[in-house]
Amino acid sequence: MLANVMQDPVADSSRGNRDDLRKPFVSIIIPTYNSGLLIEETLSSCLKICGVSLEILVIDDGSTDGTPDRVIQKFPSVKLHRLPGNSGSGSAPRNAGLAMAKGHYIKFLDHDDLIQPRGFKAEYLEAIRSDADLVMARWGVVPIRENGLFCKEQCKLYAPPDPERLIEAILNGERTPFTASVLYKRSYVADEMWDGEVAIIDDFDWFCRMAIKGGKATTVDAVAYFWRLHPNSIQGRSLGDASLYQKLIFARAKVYLKLQQKLSKLGQLTNSRKRLLTRRYYSFLRCFARYDQAECRLLLARIRQLDPDFTVDGASEPDPKARWLIRRFGLASFLAAYGVSRRCADAILGIRRRARYSGRVGL
Repeated sequence: MLANVMQDPVADSSRGNRDDLRKPFVSIIIPTYNSGLLIEETLSSCLKICGVSLEILVIDDGSTDGTPDRVIQKFPSVKLHRLPGNSGSGSAPRNAGLAMAKGHYIKFLDHDDLIQPRGFKAEYLEAIRSDADLVMARWGVVPIRENGLFCKEQCKLYAPPDPERLIEAILNGERTPFTASVLYKRSYVADEMWDGEVAIIDDFDWFCRMAIKGGKATTVDAVAYFWRLHPNSIQGRSLGDASLYQKLIFARAKVYLKLQQKLSKLGQLTNSRKRLLTRRYYSFLRCFARYDQAECRLLLARIRQLDPDFTVDGASEPDPKARWLIRRFGLASFLAAYGVSRRCADAILGIRRRARYSGRVGL
């Protein structure tokens, strides 16, 4: 069943047959797993959208907390599809939703996002006007407390980069649209798959791959959605979890390697883009040195292959003490020493934590 069904210009009888008239203009795909009350608020925000023909697809990834039953009972206009078991990432349910979607455009939404109806409508109108492959909007990030209340004083708004320099913005490490701040033309993404191997940042990987395809991109000056940053989200947990932070950095480096390989294959890896890539790889080096010396050496070799004349300057290393040490001892030696010192500090911290735990339990 479709939510808020109205006829769209794209479905005018002069543009297609009778089947086109019954197709939604936008398919909203929402993967979920044990979402609690978050998805109810997310779906409620979607159902406030007026004047756009929608289908809302909720793909349940093996929830065990009754999420599917609540969706069926409270939101009968939403299409619910259950996967046979938990896949371990949002990629599988998004791919399932993409295969099911019938809309002219696709909006990927997470179960902790809140659609802003006015911003969504702005995306919709721009899609009609421009027939773009990607319509990018502004987005917001707002932390929520354990009681569900917003930390409004910490709310941040972001804007997408200029479509004319989309690849450069990605390589430069600038903010790029999160999952729900882009409206994708279905014909542009229908043959693509979300990559479960980089599940921890699969939204970034997806956007990079869609951007590099070179489709028509445009922007709207409106906030499409708010992402609620909560303690149970991956990014929320990473704020106090060093191992999760490590996984995020390693996954991001993997996405940039894929991007490098694709640009090279397309003959679009220009010297200026190589320089941007080397700076991006450099920003990962300390994390690699701390957690995996072998991978650190491979990444350093990749930097030198891209730019044999790479030097650490103020643009790549803002810490003047680190720059001095690198000039004095060399980058490889600096990284080796840095890695040893951080691993020693981690080991000491671990011993102290175990000692405090032993004292609490009386061991």
